[in-house]
Amino acid sequence: METNSLLFLRAVQLAVIAAYELVGKNDKNMLDQKAVDIINKLLTNNDVKAKIAIGKGELDAAPMLYQGQTFSHQQAITIDIAVDPIEGTAPASKNEPGSIPCIAIAKIDTMLQIPEMYMEKLFLSEDLGATIDFSQPIEKILLTLLSIKQNLLCIILNKPRHQAIIKTMKKLGIYVELINEGDVLGAIDVVLKKADFLYGIGGAPEGVLMGALAIATNYKMFARLTAYEQVWPNESETQDRMKIEQQALAHKKISYDTIFSERDLVADEEAMFFAAILTGGTVLKPLQIIDHKYVVHSFVGYNNIYHQIISKYPVTSNVQDLLNKYSK
Repeated sequence: METNSLLFLRAVQLAVIAAYELVGKNDKNMLDQKAVDIINKLLTNNDVKAKIAIGKGELDAAPMLYQGQTFSHQQAITIDIAVDPIEGTAPASKNEPGSIPCIAIAKIDTMLQIPEMYMEKLFLSEDLGATIDFSQPIEKILLTLLSIKQNLLCIILNKPRHQAIIKTMKKLGIYVELINEGDVLGAIDVVLKKADFLYGIGGAPEGVLMGALAIATNYKMFARLTAYEQVWPNESETQDRMKIEQQALAHKKISYDTIFSERDLVADEEAMFFAAILTGGTVLKPLQIIDHKYVVHSFVGYNNIYHQIISKYPVTSNVQDLLNKYSK
C-alpha cells in the first residue's frame, strides 16, 4: 500500500488548504464541505482502488465520502478507507485548536464498519497497555496504570460526561490535559509523547481511525460502544436513537459489552494513517502562510514508524487553481 502513501498524504494536506479560507468564519458546515470536496475529487481523479469503510455516513445522508463509496470502476477494490475530512469542524470555524483532516487505509474488508454511535476509548503505549483488562472499572484500570508509571498525564475531552472521572484522576494524582474537540488529534499527541494516555467517550467512527493509528505506530487501544442514553439521558430524541442503536448492534452481532482492541477495529498489520493540521494540536502546528507559501504540518504512521512532515505549497490568488494542479 505504500505506493498510495503520497496520494493520501496529499489528500489531507489539500483538505487543510481548501478549508483554510473558512477558518474563523463560523461556518463549520461549509468548512467541512471544502475538505470533503477536495478529498473526493483527488481520490476520484486518481481512480483509487478503494472503498469507504468509515466516512460521512450513509449515501442518503452524505453524497460524497459515504460508507460504501468506491472510486474505481475499472479495477478490483483492494483498500478500505476510514476518513474524517475535518475532525473538529467547530473549533476550526472559531479559529481554535483541535482540527485535522485524517485518513487511514488498510487491506480490503479489514476495517470494522462501526455504526454512528459513541465509544469509550483508551489509547496508550504498548508498555502501559500490556496488562490492561478493559472489562474492569476505569478506576481500577487507572490504579493499574499508576502501578506501572507515576506522574501520568491523560488527555481527555472536556465534556459533562467526563467530569466525574476527571475528578477521580486528579484525586489519584494523574495530571489532566483537557481538550474541547478531537480525540484522534489527542491520540496523535499521545504518540508524540505529549501525554501518557487518552481516555474518554467520543465518536465510534473516529475509533477506527484511532485503531489504525495504534497499529501504524505500535500503540495500544481498547474500546467499547456506549449507549446514547448514557451520554444524553434526558434528550427528546434519546429513545429513538436507542432503537436505532439496538438495530445496528443486532445487525453487526455486537453489544455494548463487546471489547475491541485496535486489531479488532482494523485487522491489518500494514494499516497506514495520515493527518494534516488545520488549527493545531498541543504539539503539531497549524497551517501558516510564510513567504507566500502554505506551510502544512502533517503526521504519517506506518510499520511502527511515524513521521512529522512539513510541506510547502505556493499561495496563489485562486486557491482552486492550486487544488486543480495537485489533484492528479
